Amino acid sequence: MRKWLFCLVPFFSSAGAQVDSAFFKKVFDEALLNGHAYARLGELCKTIGPRLSGSLEAEKAVQWGKTMLGTYGFDSVYLQPVMVPKWERGAQEGLWFSSKTFSRSIRSKKPVDYNCEAFESRPLKPSGKYQIPGVALGGSVGTNGMLKAGLVSIHKDIELDSLGKLGLLKGKVVLLNRPFPEQYLNTFKAYGACVGQRVNGASKAAMYGAVAVLVRSMSNRCDLHPHTGVMIYDEKQPKIPAMAVATAVANLLDRLATEDSGLQVHLQLNCKMYPDVMSANVIAQHKGNAFPERIIAFGGHFDSWDQGEGAHDDGAGCMHAFEALRLLKQIGYKPRHTLRCVWWMNEENGLRGATEYAKIAGANKEIHVAALESDRGGFTPRGFGVDSVFLANLENYRNLLNSYGIGDIEKGGGGADIGPLKKYFPGAVFVGFIPDSQRYFDVHHAETDVFENVNKRELHLGAAAVAVMIAILDQQLD
Repeated sequence: MRKWLFCLVPFFSSAGAQVDSAFFKKVFDEALLNGHAYARLGELCKTIGPRLSGSLEAEKAVQWGKTMLGTYGFDSVYLQPVMVPKWERGAQEGLWFSSKTFSRSIRSKKPVDYNCEAFESRPLKPSGKYQIPGVALGGSVGTNGMLKAGLVSIHKDIELDSLGKLGLLKGKVVLLNRPFPEQYLNTFKAYGACVGQRVNGASKAAMYGAVAVLVRSMSNRCDLHPHTGVMIYDEKQPKIPAMAVATAVANLLDRLATEDSGLQVHLQLNCKMYPDVMSANVIAQHKGNAFPERIIAFGGHFDSWDQGEGAHDDGAGCMHAFEALRLLKQIGYKPRHTLRCVWWMNEENGLRGATEYAKIAGANKEIHVAALESDRGGFTPRGFGVDSVFLANLENYRNLLNSYGIGDIEKGGGGADIGPLKKYFPGAVFVGFIPDSQRYFDVHHAETDVFENVNKRELHLGAAAVAVMIAILDQQLD
């Protein structure tokens, strides 16, 4: 009994009077019994779908968001205009290969080891040329018709440089085939270890005369769903087409590249970059009672890639933020600071929304005391990444956080969309929401990132976790 009382004493101090065990229970009960996040995410995904910056769907989403948020009685809901890039993949997009080795394997009915079971349920018939799953990477140029060339598979940067210097990449399609390192428990660390080949690989291969690149999807799942994502050209190098291929396809092509010297890849892309267009960040807020001029911003990015529906990336993060604001209002929480929910536009291929938001906040001499971002999907919440300077403030809440399964606290908080705020508000506290990471890259940037792959309970638990952390920030900061 004594230990129990000792753990609760800090929550009844003047600084944290409202954030105690009863408060946590109210938030989580409201989220789990009466949550709105899942239904609203379903509306977004199923009535609008993918929301690539600059697209008609993205602008429909902006208007939907403003209207929807306006029904909840928040103190203010408004749009913040921002210019964003407009890239389209075009109507026709395809990837094929031709291989005598593969044809002979099928005719002889001998099994081909693709290092993946995915092809077993989708056998390919011998016809000379086989279509395989692939999608253009965001920002890629087109092929100007059908492009056909031999394939070289690359597993490491040093291999790319070695073969390139020998002239063996000239006129070839290069498969950048570095997989996720499986030894990392956190899949975001694995993603960081190989995503560079997607972002910068085309220009590195072009430097050695390659005519196009195929990039292994950023996923540790073996399947037939290619994962797109942004790529960036080095203006000093020729711009060559870039496609993502499904992990099972990468395994197959890698095998064939070693067995068949006559392997040919055929690709056709009709990508095009257009002039920038106007879009907007979507913002809703509750005014603070004690420090209305001091702001705690929290949110996710509203845009998504044009594959799937952007359900986990980052519809879930936007719903976490909206639902957190709703939860606190619904249970009667009186914030000390102004709580601002922000849905940033254009995180995926430009970060224009976050940059403009921070610039305007600085120009208007706003005071941001904290910022929290959710951009890791709607999976089971585990904890938060938090600036080291704020870690001591969480000690009084450690037992409560642990009892709700959200006590994994890491040093270092932040995210892409709240990052630009650091330039203008270096003294603010930055926090990143951390859900379980194991399944995120199954669907990240893929056609499988759809509403059906979001678990209602997990999404609502995440929103409740964000809400209690915002309340902690609100109580602990001046």
